[in-house]
Amino acid sequence: MSLPEGLFAAIADLVPREDRDLDGQVFAGFSADRLRSAIARACKAAGIPSFSPHDLRHRRISLEHLRGVPWARIGELVGQRNLAVTANTYTHVLSDEAEISYDALVRDVVKT
Repeated sequence: MSLPEGLFAAIADLVPREDRDLDGQVFAGFSADRLRSAIARACKAAGIPSFSPHDLRHRRISLEHLRGVPWARIGELVGQRNLAVTANTYTHVLSDEAEISYDALVRDVVKT
């Protein structure tokens, strides 16, 4: 999976060049549990149901599918080689297309 343009440079800027350890973690002390806790706190603060990283993965893939992104591209984005597995596993998240308001999503992102 490729990183969005500029993301690698932004991460690399956080780590001093002379201290780089090719076998070390980029974000020391970061763990899956800490990520889940941070997401849960953010959801609570936003007044929305709590989502896990797994939930967010399912939702992202479902939204990409709903936008009309081809399965081959979605599989490439998420590192999934078996496109049938991707299609069968991830598109169940959105049961009602009416729930998606892209204008509202963009407005919410611009606010933050």
